[in-house]
Amino acid sequence: MIKTNFTRFVIFAGIVLAYANVKAQEFPVAVGSDTTFSGGAVYGGLNGIVAVQGDNNSPYNINAQLVGAGGVLIGPRISLGASGVTPGATPVFDGTNYFLIWREFNGNLKGQFLNTSGALVGSSLTIATNVSIERMGSYGIVLADTVFLVVFTKTDDILYGQIVGRSGSLIGGQIQISNNYAREVSLAYDNANFLVTWVEIIPEMDKDIYGQFVSKTGSLVGSNFLIDGGPYYSDNPTSLAFDGTRYLLVYHDQPDTVGNWFIMGRFITASGAVEETVTICDTSLAPFIASVAFDNENYFITWTQLTDRTLRGRFYSKSGVPIDTSFVVMSPSENKIPFGGVGFGGGLYLVVGTKVDFNFSDGDVYARFISPLTTGVDNEINLMPDKITLYQNYPNPFNPTTVIEILLPQESFLTLKVYNVLGQEIATLFSENLVAGKYSTEWNATGEARGVYFYRLTAGSCSETTKLILLR
Repeated sequence: MIKTNFTRFVIFAGIVLAYANVKAQEFPVAVGSDTTFSGGAVYGGLNGIVAVQGDNNSPYNINAQLVGAGGVLIGPRISLGASGVTPGATPVFDGTNYFLIWREFNGNLKGQFLNTSGALVGSSLTIATNVSIERMGSYGIVLADTVFLVVFTKTDDILYGQIVGRSGSLIGGQIQISNNYAREVSLAYDNANFLVTWVEIIPEMDKDIYGQFVSKTGSLVGSNFLIDGGPYYSDNPTSLAFDGTRYLLVYHDQPDTVGNWFIMGRFITASGAVEETVTICDTSLAPFIASVAFDNENYFITWTQLTDRTLRGRFYSKSGVPIDTSFVVMSPSENKIPFGGVGFGGGLYLVVGTKVDFNFSDGDVYARFISPLTTGVDNEINLMPDKITLYQNYPNPFNPTTVIEILLPQESFLTLKVYNVLGQEIATLFSENLVAGKYSTEWNATGEARGVYFYRLTAGSCSETTKLILLR
Protein backbone atom coordinates (compact mmCIF):
# COMPACT_ATOMS: atom_id res chain seq x y z
CA MET A 1 0.00 0.00 0.00
CA ILE A 2 1.21 3.47 -0.86
CA LYS A 3 0.52 6.61 1.14
CA THR A 4 0.46 9.67 -1.11
CA ASN A 5 1.30 13.25 -0.28
CA PHE A 6 -1.52 15.73 0.18
CA THR A 7 -1.91 19.45 -0.27
CA ARG A 8 -3.81 21.73 2.07
CA PHE A 9 -5.12 24.83 0.31
CA VAL A 10 -3.76 27.85 2.14
CA ILE A 11 -2.94 30.92 0.05
CA PHE A 12 -0.31 33.14 1.64
CA ALA A 13 -0.25 35.86 -1.02
CA GLY A 14 -1.11 38.53 1.47
CA ILE A 15 -2.42 36.32 3.69
CA VAL A 16 -5.67 34.67 2.55
CA LEU A 17 -6.94 31.56 4.27
CA ALA A 18 -9.21 29.25 2.28
CA TYR A 19 -10.39 27.18 5.21
CA ALA A 20 -12.03 29.70 7.51
CA ASN A 21 -14.91 29.28 9.91
CA VAL A 22 -18.41 29.14 8.46
CA LYS A 23 -20.34 32.42 8.43
CA ALA A 24 -22.64 31.85 5.44
CA GLN A 25 -24.35 28.75 4.13
CA GLU A 26 -27.00 28.08 1.52
CA PHE A 27 -30.51 28.69 2.81
CA PRO A 28 -33.98 27.86 1.45
CA VAL A 29 -35.93 30.67 -0.21
CA ALA A 30 -38.88 28.95 -1.89
CA VAL A 31 -38.97 25.29 -0.94
CA GLY A 32 -41.99 23.06 -0.51
CA SER A 33 -44.88 21.49 -2.37
CA ASP A 34 -45.03 24.34 -4.90
CA THR A 35 -42.80 24.23 -7.98
CA THR A 36 -40.51 27.26 -8.02
CA PHE A 37 -37.72 28.66 -10.17
CA SER A 38 -35.51 31.74 -9.95
CA GLY A 39 -34.27 34.10 -12.63
CA GLY A 40 -31.78 35.88 -10.38
CA ALA A 41 -31.00 37.71 -7.15
CA VAL A 42 -29.15 40.84 -6.02
CA TYR A 43 -28.12 42.35 -2.69
CA GLY A 44 -28.77 46.05 -2.11
CA GLY A 45 -26.86 46.57 1.13
CA LEU A 46 -29.76 46.59 3.62
CA ASN A 47 -31.29 43.42 2.23
CA GLY A 48 -31.35 41.35 -0.92
CA ILE A 49 -34.09 40.24 -3.24
CA VAL A 50 -34.55 36.85 -4.88
CA ALA A 51 -36.87 36.63 -7.87
CA VAL A 52 -39.15 33.60 -7.64
CA GLN A 53 -41.40 32.09 -10.27
CA GLY A 54 -44.21 29.91 -8.91
CA ASP A 55 -46.32 29.55 -5.79
CA ASN A 56 -49.06 27.28 -4.48
CA ASN A 57 -51.54 28.79 -6.94
CA SER A 58 -49.50 28.49 -10.15
CA PRO A 59 -45.95 27.54 -11.18
CA TYR A 60 -45.90 30.67 -13.38
CA ASN A 61 -46.79 33.40 -10.85
CA ILE A 62 -44.13 36.11 -10.46
CA ASN A 63 -42.97 36.65 -6.87
CA ALA A 64 -40.06 38.13 -4.98
CA GLN A 65 -38.55 37.34 -1.58
CA LEU A 66 -36.54 39.76 0.53
CA VAL A 67 -33.56 38.13 2.29
CA GLY A 68 -31.13 39.30 4.91
CA ALA A 69 -27.37 38.92 4.69
CA GLY A 70 -27.49 36.35 7.47
CA GLY A 71 -29.56 34.05 5.27
CA VAL A 72 -32.94 34.86 6.80
CA LEU A 73 -36.17 35.50 4.91
CA ILE A 74 -37.62 38.96 5.50
CA GLY A 75 -41.41 38.88 5.51
CA PRO A 76 -43.60 36.73 3.28
CA ARG A 77 -43.11 36.28 -0.43
CA ILE A 78 -44.22 39.32 -2.44
CA SER A 79 -46.62 38.75 -5.33
CA LEU A 80 -46.23 41.01 -8.34
CA GLY A 81 -49.74 40.10 -9.48
CA ALA A 82 -48.49 38.67 -12.76
CA SER A 83 -47.47 35.42 -14.39
CA GLY A 84 -44.59 34.82 -16.75
CA VAL A 85 -42.36 32.54 -18.77
CA THR A 86 -39.53 30.59 -17.12
CA PRO A 87 -37.24 31.58 -15.48
CA GLY A 88 -39.54 34.34 -14.26
CA ALA A 89 -38.22 37.77 -13.28
CA THR A 90 -34.67 39.12 -13.35
CA PRO A 91 -33.81 41.78 -10.72
CA VAL A 92 -31.38 44.74 -10.55
CA PHE A 93 -30.88 47.37 -7.82
CA ASP A 94 -30.52 51.08 -8.65
CA GLY A 95 -29.44 52.27 -5.20
CA THR A 96 -32.99 53.08 -4.14
CA ASN A 97 -35.34 50.47 -5.58
CA TYR A 98 -35.27 47.01 -7.04
CA PHE A 99 -36.38 46.71 -10.66
CA LEU A 100 -37.62 43.32 -11.92
CA ILE A 101 -38.35 42.44 -15.54
CA TRP A 102 -40.11 39.34 -16.92
CA ARG A 103 -41.82 38.01 -20.06
CA GLU A 104 -45.51 37.28 -20.23
CA PHE A 105 -46.91 34.45 -22.29
CA ASN A 106 -48.46 36.96 -24.73
CA GLY A 107 -44.99 38.24 -25.66
CA ASN A 108 -45.01 41.40 -23.52
CA LEU A 109 -41.83 42.26 -21.61
CA LYS A 110 -42.89 43.78 -18.29
CA GLY A 111 -41.16 45.63 -15.47
CA GLN A 112 -41.98 46.47 -11.84
CA PHE A 113 -40.18 48.54 -9.20
CA LEU A 114 -40.13 47.50 -5.52
CA ASN A 115 -38.63 49.42 -2.63
CA THR A 116 -36.26 47.85 -0.12
CA SER A 117 -39.17 47.12 2.20
CA GLY A 118 -40.81 45.01 -0.51
CA ALA A 119 -43.63 47.40 -1.41
CA LEU A 120 -44.53 47.81 -5.08
CA VAL A 121 -43.53 51.24 -6.42
CA GLY A 122 -46.08 52.37 -8.99
CA SER A 123 -47.68 50.04 -11.49
CA SER A 124 -46.04 47.54 -13.79
CA LEU A 125 -44.88 48.89 -17.14
CA THR A 126 -44.72 47.33 -20.59
CA ILE A 127 -41.19 47.64 -21.98
CA ALA A 128 -41.70 45.81 -25.28
CA THR A 129 -44.18 43.63 -27.16
CA ASN A 130 -43.73 40.71 -29.57
CA VAL A 131 -40.85 39.40 -27.47
CA SER A 132 -39.69 35.83 -28.03
CA ILE A 133 -40.68 33.43 -25.26
CA GLU A 134 -38.97 30.35 -26.69
CA ARG A 135 -35.61 30.60 -24.89
CA MET A 136 -34.64 31.50 -21.33
CA GLY A 137 -31.52 33.45 -22.34
CA SER A 138 -33.26 35.88 -24.69
CA TYR A 139 -33.47 39.00 -22.51
CA GLY A 140 -31.49 40.90 -19.90
CA ILE A 141 -31.08 44.17 -17.99
CA VAL A 142 -28.23 46.28 -16.60
CA LEU A 143 -28.02 49.64 -14.83
CA ALA A 144 -25.90 52.60 -15.94
CA ASP A 145 -25.64 55.78 -13.88
CA THR A 146 -29.20 56.99 -14.35
CA VAL A 147 -30.81 54.60 -16.84
CA PHE A 148 -31.31 50.90 -17.49
CA LEU A 149 -30.67 49.12 -20.76
CA VAL A 150 -33.14 46.29 -21.32
CA VAL A 151 -32.36 43.92 -24.20
CA PHE A 152 -34.59 41.25 -25.73
CA THR A 153 -35.00 39.13 -28.82
CA LYS A 154 -38.31 39.52 -30.59
CA THR A 155 -40.26 36.92 -32.50
CA ASP A 156 -38.03 37.54 -35.53
CA ASP A 157 -35.03 36.38 -33.38
CA ILE A 158 -33.29 39.75 -33.83
CA LEU A 159 -31.90 41.40 -30.69
CA TYR A 160 -33.29 44.79 -29.69
CA GLY A 161 -32.84 47.21 -26.81
CA GLN A 162 -34.78 49.84 -24.88
CA ILE A 163 -33.47 52.54 -22.54
CA VAL A 164 -35.60 52.84 -19.39
CA GLY A 165 -35.34 55.68 -16.87
CA ARG A 166 -35.23 55.12 -13.12
CA SER A 167 -38.78 56.42 -12.95
CA GLY A 168 -39.93 53.72 -15.34
CA SER A 169 -40.23 55.96 -18.39
CA LEU A 170 -39.21 54.59 -21.80
CA ILE A 171 -36.53 56.85 -23.23
CA GLY A 172 -36.45 56.97 -27.01
CA GLY A 173 -37.56 54.10 -29.20
CA GLN A 174 -36.39 50.54 -29.55
CA ILE A 175 -33.01 50.03 -31.17
CA GLN A 176 -31.95 47.06 -33.25
CA ILE A 177 -28.75 45.68 -31.76
CA SER A 178 -27.94 42.54 -33.76
CA ASN A 179 -27.70 42.14 -37.51
CA ASN A 180 -28.11 38.38 -37.15
CA TYR A 181 -30.31 35.98 -35.20
CA ALA A 182 -29.51 36.06 -31.47
CA ARG A 183 -29.80 33.89 -28.37
CA GLU A 184 -28.04 33.59 -24.97
CA VAL A 185 -27.81 37.33 -24.33
CA SER A 186 -25.64 39.00 -21.67
CA LEU A 187 -24.70 42.62 -21.01
CA ALA A 188 -22.67 44.92 -18.74
CA TYR A 189 -21.79 48.62 -18.39
CA ASP A 190 -18.28 50.15 -18.51
CA ASN A 191 -19.03 53.66 -17.14
CA ALA A 192 -19.34 55.04 -20.67
CA ASN A 193 -21.19 52.46 -22.79
CA PHE A 194 -23.02 49.17 -22.53
CA LEU A 195 -21.61 46.03 -24.10
CA VAL A 196 -24.21 43.52 -25.27
CA THR A 197 -23.13 40.00 -26.30
CA TRP A 198 -25.05 37.12 -27.86
CA VAL A 199 -24.67 33.77 -29.57
CA GLU A 200 -25.67 33.76 -33.23
CA ILE A 201 -28.45 31.31 -34.03
CA ILE A 202 -27.31 28.93 -36.74
CA PRO A 203 -29.38 25.73 -36.75
CA GLU A 204 -27.36 22.72 -35.55
CA MET A 205 -24.13 24.75 -35.43
CA ASP A 206 -24.40 27.75 -33.07
CA LYS A 207 -20.70 28.55 -32.83
CA ASP A 208 -20.13 32.30 -32.98
CA ILE A 209 -20.48 34.95 -30.28
CA TYR A 210 -20.91 38.61 -31.22
CA GLY A 211 -20.88 41.92 -29.37
CA GLN A 212 -22.22 45.44 -29.82
CA PHE A 213 -21.62 48.62 -27.83
CA VAL A 214 -24.62 50.82 -27.02
CA SER A 215 -24.50 54.34 -25.56
CA LYS A 216 -26.56 55.52 -22.58
CA THR A 217 -28.73 57.47 -24.99
CA GLY A 218 -29.61 54.30 -26.87
CA SER A 219 -27.48 54.66 -29.99
CA LEU A 220 -25.14 52.02 -31.41
CA VAL A 221 -21.43 52.66 -30.91
CA GLY A 222 -19.61 51.05 -33.82
CA SER A 223 -20.98 47.89 -35.38
CA ASN A 224 -21.47 44.22 -34.51
CA PHE A 225 -18.10 42.52 -33.93
CA LEU A 226 -17.02 38.91 -33.54
CA ILE A 227 -15.89 37.85 -30.05
CA ASP A 228 -15.56 34.09 -30.45
CA GLY A 229 -15.57 32.43 -33.86
CA GLY A 230 -13.87 29.19 -32.96
CA PRO A 231 -14.84 25.78 -34.29
CA TYR A 232 -16.75 24.67 -31.18
CA TYR A 233 -20.43 25.02 -30.33
CA SER A 234 -21.22 27.97 -28.06
CA ASP A 235 -24.99 27.75 -27.73
CA ASN A 236 -25.39 27.70 -23.94
CA PRO A 237 -25.77 30.73 -21.63
CA THR A 238 -23.20 33.52 -21.62
CA SER A 239 -22.41 35.89 -18.74
CA LEU A 240 -20.58 39.23 -18.77
CA ALA A 241 -18.91 41.48 -16.16
CA PHE A 242 -16.73 44.62 -16.28
CA ASP A 243 -13.71 45.12 -14.00
CA GLY A 244 -13.04 48.82 -14.54
CA THR A 245 -10.71 48.20 -17.48
CA ARG A 246 -11.92 45.17 -19.39
CA TYR A 247 -14.95 42.95 -19.75
CA LEU A 248 -14.81 39.22 -19.02
CA LEU A 249 -17.24 37.13 -21.06
CA VAL A 250 -17.85 33.65 -19.66
CA TYR A 251 -19.27 31.19 -22.16
CA HIS A 252 -19.46 27.54 -23.24
CA ASP A 253 -17.44 25.75 -25.87
CA GLN A 254 -18.24 22.18 -26.88
CA PRO A 255 -15.76 20.21 -28.99
CA ASP A 256 -17.64 18.52 -31.82
CA THR A 257 -16.43 15.08 -30.77
CA VAL A 258 -16.98 15.45 -27.01
CA GLY A 259 -20.30 15.48 -25.19
CA ASN A 260 -19.24 17.77 -22.32
CA TRP A 261 -18.63 21.51 -22.35
CA PHE A 262 -15.67 23.71 -21.56
CA ILE A 263 -16.35 26.87 -19.56
CA MET A 264 -14.20 29.57 -21.15
CA GLY A 265 -13.50 33.22 -20.42
CA ARG A 266 -12.53 35.88 -22.95
CA PHE A 267 -11.43 39.44 -22.21
CA ILE A 268 -12.70 42.40 -24.22
CA THR A 269 -11.54 46.00 -23.80
CA ALA A 270 -13.90 48.96 -23.54
CA SER A 271 -12.82 49.89 -27.07
CA GLY A 272 -13.85 46.50 -28.43
CA ALA A 273 -10.48 44.76 -28.72
CA VAL A 274 -10.88 41.02 -28.17
CA GLU A 275 -7.98 39.78 -26.08
CA GLU A 276 -6.84 36.57 -24.36
CA THR A 277 -8.92 33.51 -23.57
CA VAL A 278 -8.70 31.51 -20.33
CA THR A 279 -10.12 28.09 -19.46
CA ILE A 280 -12.39 28.26 -16.42
CA CYS A 281 -13.33 24.56 -16.25
CA ASP A 282 -12.55 21.74 -18.68
CA THR A 283 -14.75 18.97 -20.01
CA SER A 284 -13.60 16.37 -17.46
CA LEU A 285 -15.87 17.92 -14.83
CA ALA A 286 -18.88 18.30 -17.15
CA PRO A 287 -19.58 21.97 -16.32
CA PHE A 288 -22.29 24.19 -17.77
CA ILE A 289 -24.55 27.20 -17.07
CA ALA A 290 -21.81 29.58 -15.91
CA SER A 291 -22.20 33.02 -14.35
CA VAL A 292 -19.73 35.80 -13.49
CA ALA A 293 -19.73 38.89 -11.27
CA PHE A 294 -17.02 41.36 -10.22
CA ASP A 295 -16.50 42.78 -6.71
CA ASN A 296 -14.18 45.73 -7.55
CA GLU A 297 -11.12 43.55 -6.99
CA ASN A 298 -11.74 40.01 -8.24
CA TYR A 299 -14.14 38.01 -10.37
CA PHE A 300 -16.30 35.27 -8.92
CA ILE A 301 -17.51 32.61 -11.38
CA THR A 302 -20.08 29.91 -10.73
CA TRP A 303 -21.15 26.87 -12.74
CA THR A 304 -23.05 23.62 -12.31
CA GLN A 305 -20.75 20.61 -12.33
CA LEU A 306 -22.39 17.37 -13.35
CA THR A 307 -19.61 15.06 -12.15
CA ASP A 308 -20.66 15.72 -8.55
CA ARG A 309 -24.01 17.48 -9.24
CA THR A 310 -22.99 20.63 -7.37
CA LEU A 311 -23.13 24.36 -8.02
CA ARG A 312 -19.51 25.45 -7.67
CA GLY A 313 -17.68 28.74 -7.48
CA ARG A 314 -14.16 30.04 -7.87
CA PHE A 315 -12.42 33.42 -7.53
CA TYR A 316 -10.29 34.81 -10.36
CA SER A 317 -8.02 37.83 -10.59
CA LYS A 318 -8.58 40.59 -13.16
CA SER A 319 -6.07 38.81 -15.39
CA GLY A 320 -8.02 35.55 -15.26
CA VAL A 321 -5.71 33.72 -12.84
CA PRO A 322 -7.53 31.46 -10.34
CA ILE A 323 -6.97 32.68 -6.78
CA ASP A 324 -8.10 29.58 -4.95
CA THR A 325 -9.56 26.20 -5.75
CA SER A 326 -13.20 25.81 -6.74
CA PHE A 327 -15.59 25.07 -3.89
CA VAL A 328 -19.15 23.87 -3.46
CA VAL A 329 -21.58 26.78 -3.27
CA MET A 330 -24.67 24.56 -3.25
CA SER A 331 -25.02 20.82 -2.90
CA PRO A 332 -27.63 18.59 -4.52
CA SER A 333 -30.72 17.71 -2.52
CA GLU A 334 -31.77 14.09 -2.97
CA ASN A 335 -32.31 13.79 -6.75
CA LYS A 336 -32.30 17.55 -7.38
CA ILE A 337 -29.33 19.35 -8.95
CA PRO A 338 -28.70 23.10 -8.36
CA PHE A 339 -28.53 25.48 -11.34
CA GLY A 340 -28.09 29.20 -10.90
CA GLY A 341 -25.94 32.29 -11.05
CA VAL A 342 -24.33 35.08 -9.07
CA GLY A 343 -24.75 38.83 -8.70
CA PHE A 344 -22.73 41.38 -6.72
CA GLY A 345 -24.01 44.41 -4.84
CA GLY A 346 -23.87 46.02 -1.43
CA GLY A 347 -20.47 44.47 -0.74
CA LEU A 348 -21.66 40.85 -1.03
CA TYR A 349 -22.15 38.22 -3.68
CA LEU A 350 -25.61 36.70 -3.69
CA VAL A 351 -25.83 33.32 -5.41
CA VAL A 352 -29.24 31.91 -6.26
CA GLY A 353 -29.80 28.32 -7.31
CA THR A 354 -32.83 26.36 -8.41
CA LYS A 355 -32.62 22.68 -7.50
CA VAL A 356 -34.52 20.58 -10.04
CA ASP A 357 -34.89 16.91 -10.85
CA PHE A 358 -33.64 15.26 -14.04
CA ASN A 359 -36.80 16.35 -15.86
CA PHE A 360 -35.97 19.97 -14.99
CA SER A 361 -39.12 20.16 -12.88
CA ASP A 362 -40.23 20.20 -9.23
CA GLY A 363 -37.92 23.13 -8.52
CA ASP A 364 -36.86 24.55 -5.14
CA VAL A 365 -35.04 27.88 -4.80
CA TYR A 366 -32.03 28.35 -2.50
CA ALA A 367 -29.60 31.22 -2.03
CA ARG A 368 -26.23 31.90 -0.43
CA PHE A 369 -24.27 35.02 0.46
CA ILE A 370 -20.52 34.97 -0.15
CA SER A 371 -18.03 37.64 0.90
CA PRO A 372 -15.37 38.90 -1.52
CA LEU A 373 -11.82 37.79 -0.92
CA THR A 374 -9.83 40.15 1.29
CA THR A 375 -6.30 40.14 2.66
CA GLY A 376 -5.23 39.75 6.24
CA VAL A 377 -5.33 36.90 8.74
CA ASP A 378 -8.66 38.05 10.19
CA ASN A 379 -10.44 38.28 6.84
CA GLU A 380 -11.52 34.78 5.96
CA ILE A 381 -13.42 33.43 3.01
CA ASN A 382 -16.18 31.83 5.07
CA LEU A 383 -16.70 28.90 2.76
CA MET A 384 -16.56 25.92 5.05
CA PRO A 385 -19.64 23.66 5.00
CA ASP A 386 -21.15 22.08 8.09
CA LYS A 387 -20.32 18.53 7.00
CA ILE A 388 -17.46 16.70 5.34
CA THR A 389 -17.46 16.93 1.55
CA LEU A 390 -15.83 14.23 -0.57
CA TYR A 391 -15.53 15.45 -4.15
CA GLN A 392 -15.59 13.39 -7.33
CA ASN A 393 -12.06 12.75 -8.51
CA TYR A 394 -10.82 14.59 -11.59
CA PRO A 395 -10.21 13.69 -14.26
CA ASN A 396 -12.55 10.71 -14.28
CA PRO A 397 -12.03 8.40 -16.14
CA PHE A 398 -8.25 8.83 -15.75
CA ASN A 399 -4.89 7.33 -16.74
CA PRO A 400 -2.75 6.93 -14.69
CA THR A 401 -3.21 9.78 -12.15
CA THR A 402 -6.23 11.49 -10.68
CA VAL A 403 -6.88 14.08 -7.96
CA ILE A 404 -9.27 13.67 -5.02
CA GLU A 405 -10.32 16.63 -2.84
CA ILE A 406 -11.87 16.69 0.64
CA LEU A 407 -13.40 19.58 2.59
CA LEU A 408 -13.15 19.02 6.35
CA PRO A 409 -15.23 21.40 8.53
CA GLN A 410 -13.57 20.53 11.82
CA GLU A 411 -10.53 18.72 13.13
CA SER A 412 -10.88 14.94 12.82
CA PHE A 413 -8.97 11.71 12.34
CA LEU A 414 -9.52 10.90 8.68
CA THR A 415 -8.79 7.93 6.45
CA LEU A 416 -9.13 7.78 2.69
CA LYS A 417 -8.50 4.46 0.97
CA VAL A 418 -8.86 3.01 -2.52
CA TYR A 419 -10.41 -0.43 -3.12
CA ASN A 420 -10.89 -2.64 -6.15
CA VAL A 421 -14.22 -4.25 -7.09
CA LEU A 422 -13.39 -7.25 -4.90
CA GLY A 423 -13.18 -5.00 -1.85
CA GLN A 424 -9.40 -5.38 -1.58
CA GLU A 425 -7.53 -2.32 -0.31
CA ILE A 426 -5.24 -0.89 -3.00
CA ALA A 427 -3.91 2.35 -1.49
CA THR A 428 -4.14 4.51 1.63
CA LEU A 429 -4.26 8.19 0.73
CA PHE A 430 -4.93 9.65 4.20
CA SER A 431 -4.68 8.09 7.67
CA GLU A 432 -4.05 10.81 10.23
CA ASN A 433 -5.52 13.58 12.35
CA LEU A 434 -6.22 16.69 10.23
CA VAL A 435 -7.32 20.19 11.20
CA ALA A 436 -10.23 21.85 9.39
CA GLY A 437 -9.46 22.73 5.80
CA LYS A 438 -9.57 21.67 2.20
CA TYR A 439 -7.20 18.90 1.14
CA SER A 440 -6.11 17.45 -2.16
CA THR A 441 -4.29 14.22 -2.93
CA GLU A 442 -3.19 12.55 -6.14
CA TRP A 443 -3.51 8.81 -6.70
CA ASN A 444 -1.07 7.32 -9.17
CA ALA A 445 -2.55 4.03 -10.41
CA THR A 446 0.48 2.95 -12.42
CA GLY A 447 0.65 -0.83 -12.34
CA GLU A 448 -3.03 -1.30 -11.55
CA ALA A 449 -5.42 -3.01 -13.97
CA ARG A 450 -7.95 -0.95 -15.88
CA GLY A 451 -11.48 -0.93 -14.51
CA VAL A 452 -13.67 0.38 -11.73
CA TYR A 453 -12.26 1.29 -8.30
CA PHE A 454 -13.78 2.89 -5.20
CA TYR A 455 -12.38 5.41 -2.72
CA ARG A 456 -13.79 5.53 0.78
CA LEU A 457 -13.54 8.36 3.29
CA THR A 458 -14.00 7.67 7.00
CA ALA A 459 -13.99 10.34 9.71
CA GLY A 460 -15.65 9.60 13.04
CA SER A 461 -19.14 8.30 12.31
CA CYS A 462 -19.03 9.63 8.75
CA SER A 463 -18.29 7.25 5.89
CA GLU A 464 -18.66 7.96 2.18
CA THR A 465 -17.67 5.96 -0.91
CA THR A 466 -17.29 7.14 -4.51
CA LYS A 467 -16.51 5.30 -7.76
CA LEU A 468 -13.63 6.10 -10.12
CA ILE A 469 -12.60 4.55 -13.44
CA LEU A 470 -9.07 3.75 -14.59
CA LEU A 471 -8.49 3.60 -18.35
CA ARG A 472 -5.57 2.05 -20.23
